[in-house]
Parts: sequence; C-alpha cells; structure tokens
Amino acid sequence: MAHREKALSQREFIAGLDIGTTKTCCVLADVDFDAAKVDVIGVGLTPSDGLRKGVVVDIEATTEAIRSAVDKAQRMAGTVSIRSVVTGVTGEHISSLNSRGVIAITGSDRDISAADVERVVETSKSIVLPPEREIMHAIPRGFSVDGQDGVRDPIGMSGSRLEVDTHIVTGSSTFLDNVVKCVQKAGLAIDMTVLEHLATSESTVLEAEKDLGVALIDIGGGTTDVGVFTGGEIYYTAVVPIGGNYVTRDIAVGLRASLEEAEATKIKYGCATINLASEEAVFHVTSLGADAPRELPLNILARIIEPRMQEIFQMVREELMKSGYLELLPAGAVLTGGGSLLPGTVEFAEKILGMPVRLGQPRNVGGLKDTVDSPVYATAVGLVMYAARHHAGLREQEKTATLKQVMRDMLRKVFG
Repeated sequence: MAHREKALSQREFIAGLDIGTTKTCCVLADVDFDAAKVDVIGVGLTPSDGLRKGVVVDIEATTEAIRSAVDKAQRMAGTVSIRSVVTGVTGEHISSLNSRGVIAITGSDRDISAADVERVVETSKSIVLPPEREIMHAIPRGFSVDGQDGVRDPIGMSGSRLEVDTHIVTGSSTFLDNVVKCVQKAGLAIDMTVLEHLATSESTVLEAEKDLGVALIDIGGGTTDVGVFTGGEIYYTAVVPIGGNYVTRDIAVGLRASLEEAEATKIKYGCATINLASEEAVFHVTSLGADAPRELPLNILARIIEPRMQEIFQMVREELMKSGYLELLPAGAVLTGGGSLLPGTVEFAEKILGMPVRLGQPRNVGGLKDTVDSPVYATAVGLVMYAARHHAGLREQEKTATLKQVMRDMLRKVFG
C-alpha cells in the first residue's frame, strides 16, 4: 500500500506496478471502500528493457525502471509516498489447469463457514508440481453443496459435503523470485502478486461479458496474454510468446532501420492491414547509416506489419481452440495492451477469430481518468482495482464476523 501521514479510516492508497517488456507503469489510486470508488491520483510510465517475454533478464535495468515509474507517480500525486505495490506477473513460464476439491462439513449445525471455503480451496491445490514451480492463484470457479452445482457463495448454507472447481495458475519459482527481488531492490515491498490476465480483466472486461463468455487478449511488447472467462470466472489462461516488439523488429529488418526508428515509424505511420494503406500514401524513414530520411510507399510498411499481426491472432485462435470455447464466447473478445493501438487491429482480429471484438480501455475509475484512458494502462489500473476488490472482500468478512460475534454475545446475555 501507499501511505501518507493522515489517511482516512475507510480509504487506502494502492499502487499497481506493471513491469513490462517495453515499459514499466505505476498507477497510484485513492480507494474509498465505502463509496466503492477508485480515483487515480498518480501515474508513472518509463521505458523498460530489463525483461524479455515477461521474464527478468537484467535486474539492475528492471530495478531502475521500477524506481523511475514509482517516482513519477509519487511526484504527480504530491503528498503520497509509495511503500508497497501490487505487482503483475506474466510470461511464457505461466501455466494453468482446472482442479477440484472436496471436504466434509463437520460442524454440529452443518453451516458452511468462511474457514470451510478456505479449506476446500486448499484441498483443490493438492496437485503434483515440479519443484521449480509454485502456485500463484487458486481461483474458485463454482461450488457444489451436497451435489447441488452452480453455487457461487456457499457461506451460511447448510450441507454435509462441499466441493469446489478451481482454476490454478502456476509459475516458475525462479522467475517469480527475480520479479520480487527487483521490486525489493527498488526499496518497495510487495503487497501481492497478481496474474496479469486477472488484473487486466478487472479494468477492461464487464461482469456481464464474463458471465456470458468472453476472451481477453492483451498484446504486450514481448508476449500476448489470453484469458477465457465464463460463468463469471476465469476458465483458461495462456501466454502467446510474441507481441508488439516483434512487429517493431520486423520493421527494423525490412527497412534497415534502428529499433528506435522502427518503433517511431510503427507508431506514426503503421496500420494492421494492407487494405488500410492507400497506394498514393507515403512515409519517411531514416535507414541505418543514412544522413537523411527516404520516402517510401505506405503499403510497404503495411506489408511488413500484416503478416506478424496475422501470426499473433492465429496463435491466439489456436489457444482459444485448446480451451474448447472458441465457438462458445457470446460476448466475443476484448482486445487491449499497447499492441492493440495500430489502426485496423480490432477489425483484423474479428476477421481471424470469427467473433465480435472491441477495444478494452480502463473503465470505472475517477481522478486522472483521462490520463489512463488507453489500453497501455489497462494492466496497471487493473492491478489497483483487483487489490481494491480483494481488500473490500476482507473488510466485508471482518464486518460479518464481528456482527456474528455481537449477536452471539447478545444471545448469551438473554438466554445465559
């Protein structure tokens, strides 16, 4: 959490840290739990080159990028200092599976408690893992009480047998430890680590879409995250090992330009498909060793970009086929991340995936919402929103436990 000297009791300052392959982003928000309101008060964005495909390859470079992003967010916020962060994690090392847990309810009244729910989720985590991997999340997808499926919240219900279906996300212990090490070297503590698929969905995907069935596609610099949601919960996660940086590299090779020049050219002139580039349009690029830029037809640039974008969406389609839900997503797909900003990307994705696609931008935030109104900030904002919902749930549990204790005390006084 972030802190300042005088914070209100029902409010907290939460910082989300998205450590990406091309950029590191920190979003600081003032969260009012009573009003269920998230106000962005600070944003920091800085270039990053210490990661490859979501994995730390240069600890010092990554640490410096974290420091820079956090410092920018603090300076924008003014009096708030950031001491800990909610950190996103992704990369090729991430994998997932669905599991099931079962327990008996042994209490005399057979009422299911929060402790029972925690216990049944723990049993679902009893899976065989290699020693170099660890469980990041065990996400309940649905409960069953005495054989009755479709239960979302069993607490307070009566029963003798409680079952749960969970989506378990695992990651490489070494890679996760390196992320933690970089954050700590930057002088920060980690409040929690969150799979970026989950965080990004918090800020970009509607609950109604998750209920119907929707795919989340987050095109980052080094990887593309794919998540399938149905029945309100996540069902399938995958990481495609290519992203926007591959488009940039293709441009650099095709035009014999530096990576910096290729990235600038992509942002200024790029489009996802050839049919968006008219034959008369031109662009300017400076090749390696040249003294002045040269003029080229725009369709040359589009011909370089389209095959790589096509490859990305074909690989996404393959992952959706693996999930078994390619034809069962009534809400279509939500496309986000910096790689989604090329003109024509949404339409191109619709063509290849064969489903409706919309652009996902952070929503349901206040404060500096215009500053973060871009897919680039979707994950960092989502990390804040995920943490806010988590802490709100803990507060609600505390209130419920306190109320139950008060009622027990009253009954004891009345009935002895």
